[in-house]
Amino acid sequence: MNLIVLGSITEDIIKVPFKEEKRFIGGVPIYAAATAKALGEKIGIVSKVGTDFHIKNLKTINSLEPDLNGFAISGNSSMRFENKYSSGSGKRTQKVLSISEKITFKDIPEIYYSVPCIHLGPVFNEINPELISEVRDLFKFVSLDGQGFTRSIDDSNNHVILKPWLDFEEYLPKLDVLKVDDSELKGITGAKKLDKAINLALDTGLKLLVITRAHKGAIIFEDNERYDIPAFPTKIIDETGAGDTFITAFLLEYLRTKECFYSGLMAAATASYKIASSGPIPTYTRSDVLNKLKEHFPDISVH
Repeated sequence: MNLIVLGSITEDIIKVPFKEEKRFIGGVPIYAAATAKALGEKIGIVSKVGTDFHIKNLKTINSLEPDLNGFAISGNSSMRFENKYSSGSGKRTQKVLSISEKITFKDIPEIYYSVPCIHLGPVFNEINPELISEVRDLFKFVSLDGQGFTRSIDDSNNHVILKPWLDFEEYLPKLDVLKVDDSELKGITGAKKLDKAINLALDTGLKLLVITRAHKGAIIFEDNERYDIPAFPTKIIDETGAGDTFITAFLLEYLRTKECFYSGLMAAATASYKIASSGPIPTYTRSDVLNKLKEHFPDISVH
C-alpha cells in the first residue's frame, strides 16, 4: 500500500437538468478508493462520518475495499452537499447541508506511518492547515487537494463560494503536490489571472502542480516544466469525482514510475471512465484504461 487519503466522506445530492435527482456517497477518500480498486491498487483512508451516516453507504465503502484503520464514526452529523449542474456548460453550484467533525493528526493510525504518500483531500475546512506541517515530518510524499481551503459559505443561501487562502506561501513549500482547478488556484493565491496564479504557486518551490480543467484536460508542472494533458473523449454522465479520480490515478502511477507525462495520461484516461458513469462504483479496469491510452497514443510505452 503506497497511498493514504485523508478527508471527509460525504453524502452528495446530484441534480442535473431534465434528469432524476440522485444521491451518492462521495468525497475524496471514496473516489480515491474506487480509482485504486479499478486500477488494481489498495489505499488506506482517514475519515470521519457522523451517527447519521446511512448503513447502505457503509456497505458501499466496504465494497471498494480500502484499508479502514483510519475510518471512524464520530459526532452527530456527516458532511453533506447538494451539487447542482447547469445544462451545457456543466457548471456546478454547491450547497452545504451539514458538516462533519474535524480530522486531526491524531486520527492517523500508527499503522499508516510507514506508507510513503499521504493525500490530503479536505472538501470544506475539515482539516486545519497546520496538519500539512505535521504530516510533512512523517510522510515522504505529501499531496494536497486545495479545494477545502478555498471554500466558504454564502450565509444568504448556504452556497459554497471561493475565498483566498492567505497563508499559501507558508504551506505550499511543505508540499510535494498541489492539485487544484483553475478557479481554486486563483482562489488560493488571490490572483485574477491563471498565469499569475501559476507563477505565484511555483515561486513557493512547489515540486508538482496539477491543474485539472475538465473538458480541457489538465496542466501539470514538474520542477517548472510544463506538461499539457489532453482530455480523452467520452460521454459525460456524472462529473462528480472526476478531479479526485484524476489525482488518485496520477499519484499511484507517479509513485510507481516517476514519469510525470505518462502518469498524467493515465490519470486523464481513468477520469474519462469515471465521468461516463454515475456515482463512485467503478465500471472499468486497469486494462480498460491502458487500452484507451494505447488507442489514442499508439506510440506510448505502457507500464
